[in-house]
Amino acid sequence: MDKETLANTLRQYNCKSPVAGNDLSDPMEFNLMFAISIGPAGTTKGFLRPETAQGIFVNFKRLLEFNQGKLPFAAAQIGNAFRNEISPRSGLIRVREFTMGEIEHFCDPAHKEHAKFSSVADLKVLLYSACNQMEGKSPELVTLGEAVKAGLIANETLGYYMGRIYLFMTKMGVDRAKMRFRQHMSNEMAHYASDCWDTECQTSYGWVECVGCADRSCFDLKQHSKATGVRLCAEKKLKEPRVVDVTECQPQKGILGKTFKKEAKVITEHLACLDETLVLDLEHRLKEDG
Repeated sequence: MDKETLANTLRQYNCKSPVAGNDLSDPMEFNLMFAISIGPAGTTKGFLRPETAQGIFVNFKRLLEFNQGKLPFAAAQIGNAFRNEISPRSGLIRVREFTMGEIEHFCDPAHKEHAKFSSVADLKVLLYSACNQMEGKSPELVTLGEAVKAGLIANETLGYYMGRIYLFMTKMGVDRAKMRFRQHMSNEMAHYASDCWDTECQTSYGWVECVGCADRSCFDLKQHSKATGVRLCAEKKLKEPRVVDVTECQPQKGILGKTFKKEAKVITEHLACLDETLVLDLEHRLKEDG
């Protein structure tokens, strides 16, 4: 719902602050990214990065070339990130500037097995699944191999990195009894993720997320490709040639240029971004309405 609908709903049910019992203010739009002005005149708007991962995604094409065009491969990065935290508190847990490190592992979406998964498959870790959270049950000790086999963890690649996180955390001195992997529930799972687990540690502030491990699919690459027009994907040789039907717009640029002048480029770019459903719908309307 939009902020007006949300405000009306809050007033309709006379919602109050759960802590102090005070009236709630009207909802407002809030950007968790820091907006900045770029250039001598400050007319160009930009944002400080909220995570380091996007630097890996925008360099995907170059990184793929470094790996001779083959999947899988991974890239790691460490650096500062900035988030416009609403209410900084809890010491170093909720701050507006912090150092973070990220690893992005790229693999064939049809083959998410990992060659080294067997090295961590027998690790017994404390898993707090989404089902257990919904049913009010406690976390369970399960081997990563069993969790992947049962479909609790989406795939071997995700399970492998959860195992490596576990080994790293314990090597750093984290008490195994005060560490768990909590699965994101459906109402908190990012829309682009197929599975996500947070490594949480029990501290004086309660259970705190220290590491996030998610299968982000190819959402980020698609968004960067859509915005820049640069093809960000990998290719592999097939055993046998395969014929695939592709439906796309092929605009007649000469006619568009004469008719729409300066706007022709924008129209051409828009047509190039249409998916198959929209292309077929456009074709149908052209046949019907001319």
